[in-house]
Amino acid sequence: MKFDIVIWGASSFAGKLIAEYLYQNYQSNLSIALAGRNEIKLQQVNNTVCQSQLPILVGDASDPDFLSELCQQTKLVISTVGPYALYGEPLVKACVEAGIDYCDLTGEPQWIWQMLQNYEAQAKQTGARIMHCCGFDSIPSDLGVFHLQTLATEQFGSPCQQIHYRFKDTKAGFSGGTVATMINAIKQI
Repeated sequence: MKFDIVIWGASSFAGKLIAEYLYQNYQSNLSIALAGRNEIKLQQVNNTVCQSQLPILVGDASDPDFLSELCQQTKLVISTVGPYALYGEPLVKACVEAGIDYCDLTGEPQWIWQMLQNYEAQAKQTGARIMHCCGFDSIPSDLGVFHLQTLATEQFGSPCQQIHYRFKDTKAGFSGGTVATMINAIKQI
Protein backbone atom coordinates (compact mmCIF):
# COMPACT_ATOMS: atom_id res chain seq x y z
CA MET A 1 0.00 0.00 0.00
CA LYS A 2 1.19 3.43 -0.88
CA PHE A 3 -0.66 5.24 1.95
CA ASP A 4 -1.78 4.40 5.45
CA ILE A 5 -4.58 7.00 5.34
CA VAL A 6 -6.38 8.94 2.61
CA ILE A 7 -8.53 11.86 3.77
CA TRP A 8 -11.39 12.08 1.27
CA GLY A 9 -12.84 15.61 1.25
CA ALA A 10 -9.70 17.11 2.76
CA SER A 11 -10.70 20.64 1.73
CA SER A 12 -13.98 20.53 3.72
CA PHE A 13 -14.21 22.13 7.16
CA ALA A 14 -13.79 18.79 8.95
CA GLY A 15 -11.30 17.54 6.36
CA LYS A 16 -8.95 20.45 7.05
CA LEU A 17 -9.11 19.80 10.79
CA ILE A 18 -8.35 16.10 10.28
CA ALA A 19 -5.50 16.86 7.87
CA GLU A 20 -3.99 19.35 10.30
CA TYR A 21 -4.24 16.98 13.24
CA LEU A 22 -2.83 13.98 11.41
CA TYR A 23 -0.04 16.00 9.81
CA GLN A 24 1.01 17.63 13.08
CA ASN A 25 0.87 14.45 15.14
CA TYR A 26 1.49 11.50 12.83
CA GLN A 27 3.11 12.52 9.55
CA SER A 28 6.44 11.06 10.64
CA ASN A 29 4.82 7.68 11.41
CA LEU A 30 2.08 7.43 8.77
CA SER A 31 1.88 8.04 5.06
CA ILE A 32 -1.09 10.36 4.52
CA ALA A 33 -2.69 11.66 1.31
CA LEU A 34 -5.25 14.39 0.74
CA ALA A 35 -8.05 13.56 -1.68
CA GLY A 36 -11.09 15.22 -3.21
CA ARG A 37 -12.50 16.66 -6.40
CA ASN A 38 -10.93 20.13 -6.42
CA GLU A 39 -7.16 20.18 -6.90
CA ILE A 40 -6.84 23.92 -6.21
CA LYS A 41 -8.62 23.65 -2.84
CA LEU A 42 -6.63 20.54 -1.92
CA GLN A 43 -3.39 22.33 -2.76
CA GLN A 44 -4.47 25.26 -0.57
CA VAL A 45 -4.98 22.86 2.34
CA ASN A 46 -1.63 21.28 1.63
CA ASN A 47 0.11 24.67 1.50
CA THR A 48 -1.48 26.15 4.62
CA VAL A 49 -1.89 23.08 6.83
CA CYS A 50 0.78 20.63 5.72
CA GLN A 51 3.50 22.85 4.24
CA SER A 52 3.01 21.13 0.83
CA GLN A 53 4.23 17.82 2.21
CA LEU A 54 1.34 15.48 1.44
CA PRO A 55 0.40 13.81 -1.86
CA ILE A 56 -2.87 14.89 -3.48
CA LEU A 57 -5.34 12.58 -5.21
CA VAL A 58 -8.00 14.24 -7.38
CA GLY A 59 -11.15 12.52 -8.57
CA ASP A 60 -14.91 12.34 -8.45
CA ALA A 61 -16.99 10.63 -5.75
CA SER A 62 -19.23 9.12 -8.43
CA ASP A 63 -16.41 7.64 -10.54
CA PRO A 64 -16.11 3.94 -9.58
CA ASP A 65 -12.81 3.52 -11.45
CA PHE A 66 -11.19 6.41 -9.57
CA LEU A 67 -12.56 5.21 -6.23
CA SER A 68 -11.32 1.67 -6.89
CA GLU A 69 -7.86 3.02 -7.75
CA LEU A 70 -7.89 5.21 -4.63
CA CYS A 71 -8.76 2.20 -2.46
CA GLN A 72 -5.97 0.12 -3.97
CA GLN A 73 -3.47 2.69 -2.65
CA THR A 74 -4.42 2.84 1.03
CA LYS A 75 -5.33 0.95 4.18
CA LEU A 76 -7.93 3.45 5.43
CA VAL A 77 -10.15 6.13 3.92
CA ILE A 78 -11.50 8.85 6.19
CA SER A 79 -14.46 10.48 4.47
CA THR A 80 -15.73 13.97 5.27
CA VAL A 81 -17.93 14.27 2.16
CA GLY A 82 -21.59 14.63 3.02
CA PRO A 83 -24.44 14.53 2.78
CA TYR A 84 -23.47 10.89 2.79
CA ALA A 85 -26.91 9.80 1.55
CA LEU A 86 -26.14 11.76 -1.64
CA TYR A 87 -22.40 11.21 -2.07
CA GLY A 88 -21.20 8.45 0.23
CA GLU A 89 -22.28 5.08 -1.11
CA PRO A 90 -19.85 4.71 -4.04
CA LEU A 91 -16.87 5.14 -1.70
CA VAL A 92 -18.24 2.70 0.88
CA LYS A 93 -18.80 0.20 -1.93
CA ALA A 94 -15.25 0.68 -3.25
CA CYS A 95 -13.75 0.24 0.23
CA VAL A 96 -15.77 -2.92 0.85
CA GLU A 97 -14.80 -4.39 -2.52
CA ALA A 98 -11.12 -3.61 -1.88
CA GLY A 99 -11.27 -4.95 1.68
CA ILE A 100 -9.94 -1.74 3.22
CA ASP A 101 -11.10 0.23 6.24
CA TYR A 102 -13.41 3.24 6.08
CA CYS A 103 -14.68 5.79 8.57
CA ASP A 104 -16.84 8.88 8.23
CA LEU A 105 -18.53 11.68 10.14
CA THR A 106 -22.10 10.95 9.17
CA GLY A 107 -25.03 11.57 11.44
CA GLU A 108 -27.51 10.12 8.91
CA PRO A 109 -29.07 7.01 10.49
CA GLN A 110 -31.19 6.20 7.45
CA TRP A 111 -28.06 6.07 5.30
CA ILE A 112 -26.13 4.00 7.82
CA TRP A 113 -28.97 1.47 7.86
CA GLN A 114 -28.92 1.30 4.07
CA MET A 115 -25.13 0.77 4.03
CA LEU A 116 -25.50 -2.08 6.53
CA GLN A 117 -28.14 -3.69 4.36
CA ASN A 118 -26.10 -3.25 1.19
CA TYR A 119 -22.55 -4.03 2.35
CA GLU A 120 -22.27 -5.67 5.76
CA ALA A 121 -22.14 -9.25 4.48
CA GLN A 122 -19.58 -8.42 1.78
CA ALA A 123 -17.47 -6.38 4.24
CA LYS A 124 -17.26 -9.41 6.50
CA GLN A 125 -16.04 -11.47 3.54
CA THR A 126 -13.42 -8.97 2.36
CA GLY A 127 -12.26 -7.90 5.82
CA ALA A 128 -13.26 -4.26 5.34
CA ARG A 129 -14.14 -2.47 8.56
CA ILE A 130 -16.75 0.23 8.01
CA MET A 131 -17.13 2.72 10.87
CA HIS A 132 -19.75 5.44 10.69
CA CYS A 133 -20.37 8.40 13.04
CA CYS A 134 -16.74 9.14 13.97
CA GLY A 135 -17.28 12.80 14.73
CA PHE A 136 -18.88 15.43 16.91
CA ASP A 137 -22.33 13.85 16.86
CA SER A 138 -21.11 10.67 18.53
CA ILE A 139 -18.27 11.86 20.77
CA PRO A 140 -20.35 13.11 23.75
CA SER A 141 -22.40 9.91 23.93
CA ASP A 142 -19.41 7.63 23.27
CA LEU A 143 -17.30 9.25 26.00
CA GLY A 144 -20.25 9.33 28.39
CA VAL A 145 -20.97 5.63 27.87
CA PHE A 146 -17.28 4.76 28.22
CA HIS A 147 -17.06 6.69 31.51
CA LEU A 148 -20.29 5.17 32.81
CA GLN A 149 -19.17 1.63 31.91
CA THR A 150 -15.82 2.19 33.60
CA LEU A 151 -17.55 3.37 36.80
CA ALA A 152 -20.08 0.54 36.69
CA THR A 153 -17.32 -2.05 36.30
CA GLU A 154 -15.33 -0.52 39.16
CA GLN A 155 -18.31 -0.26 41.51
CA PHE A 156 -20.40 -3.30 40.56
CA GLY A 157 -17.93 -5.64 38.87
CA SER A 158 -19.59 -5.55 35.44
CA PRO A 159 -20.69 -3.03 32.82
CA CYS A 160 -24.27 -1.85 32.40
CA GLN A 161 -26.41 -4.02 30.13
CA GLN A 162 -28.40 -1.08 28.80
CA ILE A 163 -27.84 2.69 28.73
CA HIS A 164 -30.26 5.40 27.67
CA TYR A 165 -28.75 8.66 26.43
CA ARG A 166 -30.47 12.04 26.49
CA PHE A 167 -29.20 15.16 24.76
CA LYS A 168 -30.32 18.49 26.15
CA ASP A 169 -28.38 21.44 24.74
CA THR A 170 -25.33 22.54 22.77
CA LYS A 171 -23.63 25.79 21.94
CA ALA A 172 -21.93 24.51 18.77
CA GLY A 173 -22.81 25.76 15.31
CA PHE A 174 -23.37 23.93 12.03
CA SER A 175 -20.95 23.50 9.15
CA GLY A 176 -22.10 23.77 5.54
CA GLY A 177 -21.97 19.98 5.25
CA THR A 178 -24.21 19.57 8.30
CA VAL A 179 -26.76 22.02 6.90
CA ALA A 180 -26.77 20.19 3.54
CA THR A 181 -27.22 16.89 5.38
CA MET A 182 -30.19 18.25 7.34
CA ILE A 183 -31.84 19.56 4.17
CA ASN A 184 -31.33 16.24 2.41
CA ALA A 185 -32.71 14.29 5.39
CA ILE A 186 -35.85 16.43 5.39
CA LYS A 187 -36.32 15.83 1.65
CA GLN A 188 -36.14 12.07 2.26
CA ILE A 189 -38.98 12.10 4.79
